[in-house]
Amino acid sequence: MGREKMLDIRENKTGCLQIKLSELLYLCFWSLMLFAKGIGLYDGQNVYKIFLVASFMCIIGKMCITEYSYKEWVVMLFLLALSTVVYRVSGEKGVLICMVTVTAMKNVSVKRAFGVGLVVWTAAMGGRFLASLVCIESVQTAVQTKNISGAVLRYFMGYPHPNVLHISYLILAAFSIYCVKETYNWKHLLILSAGNLLLFFYSYSFTGALTVMAYILLSYYVRKKRISKAEYFLVRLVFPVCILFSIIFPIILEGKAFEIADKIFNNRIHLARHFLTLESMSLFGNNLAAITTDVITMDNAYIFALVTYGIPIFLLICAGYLTIVSSYVKQKKNIELAMICCLLLAGITEPFLFNTSFKNLTLLFIGEGLFAALRDKEEGRKETAILKNWDKEIAIPLHGLRKMEDGLRNMWCAYKSVILGIGTVAAFGLSILTGIFYQVRPEVLAVQKENLLVFERIRVVVTVFSLGFIVTVMITSAVYMIVLRKKLLDGKE
Repeated sequence: MGREKMLDIRENKTGCLQIKLSELLYLCFWSLMLFAKGIGLYDGQNVYKIFLVASFMCIIGKMCITEYSYKEWVVMLFLLALSTVVYRVSGEKGVLICMVTVTAMKNVSVKRAFGVGLVVWTAAMGGRFLASLVCIESVQTAVQTKNISGAVLRYFMGYPHPNVLHISYLILAAFSIYCVKETYNWKHLLILSAGNLLLFFYSYSFTGALTVMAYILLSYYVRKKRISKAEYFLVRLVFPVCILFSIIFPIILEGKAFEIADKIFNNRIHLARHFLTLESMSLFGNNLAAITTDVITMDNAYIFALVTYGIPIFLLICAGYLTIVSSYVKQKKNIELAMICCLLLAGITEPFLFNTSFKNLTLLFIGEGLFAALRDKEEGRKETAILKNWDKEIAIPLHGLRKMEDGLRNMWCAYKSVILGIGTVAAFGLSILTGIFYQVRPEVLAVQKENLLVFERIRVVVTVFSLGFIVTVMITSAVYMIVLRKKLLDGKE
């Protein structure tokens, strides 16, 4: 992976990152929101509100110092005003968060946003998961009977629901694949698959695991194969099919067809029909708390957008995705299209695309496309900012990071085989010992049911193998870094 491929950085002769203040403020907003959701915070918590206010302050600053043309000001203010009205009616902050993410994208590098996002999301989600492992006895759990496996013990791992845990891993996979992009290969695929398997033994989210697997395989496919016109045509159909399944089918299906579809989608067709009534159709949406309960929920992102945010916002969403998919097909942006398709399809069974979950990475593409379209239609335009001449270029020193990166690369090239070998042997040894001596916790025995204890033992062994491998590789790498550094110092002497 090349240096520019990860963060798309512009460096001057002193080895500093040159970045505009406006873009830095957007990345601060992006990082704060990602970190808040990555550690499992959700709307309603006081800590989440602090993150939300801080991130919106960054966006306000960014918008004040960015120069916009007259047409951009009109479009941006209209969209923000519409989303504010919808928020006041629906009580849902998600419409504001999504709209701000899109409308503040001017002069922001999508590649850099993904690079920063990968670092923040990995640190937040990884930290949340490890902290939950350390305190596993206090982690919230739920016993659920699955059609395939029978009774399983699902772990929340600090998130509102086990499904959210696996969707969070889907986002980690999306960040990772986009950042490696042209160099995405079978090694990346295997690493992501291993992570998917590990997370599955905690979330037991079959939909989540299958979605992640489909995404990483599809990304590998489009990376290796030349996409045909027929396949691009199918890509164009993904969003219309999502709307068909989500909104049209619940209305038109009757009798046996309705029962079969409802069973396949785990009662979601029945719930969708409950919300898709003339009374629920509105210009500015409906109050979510007034139309949902613990039993009657919205697990479909498109129904959520239509019913909660109203018809105008829903039509804007449709226009945005149809436009960006068409544009990316023409540009043959296959990695981006794979991400868009998988996230859109996941939206049929999960509501994360347009609510406060802040996991819809494709909004960055729509924001970039919006300002590209506005720019292309204006020639010789005049731009102005609320705070003129504030958008200065900032230099961030990167010499230390570059030196560390070079050292790690040299060490890895020299000792990779030995490090991986030691890690594999240690992981196998630890997992075998765990399988022999592991004693199931009393609180798990208390909920013994069907094959639950078997899956619990598998979960522990898989976890020990994975963490044993990672920790051993890290420790061995650190040792070899010290050895390599000592050799370099001895050579200088």
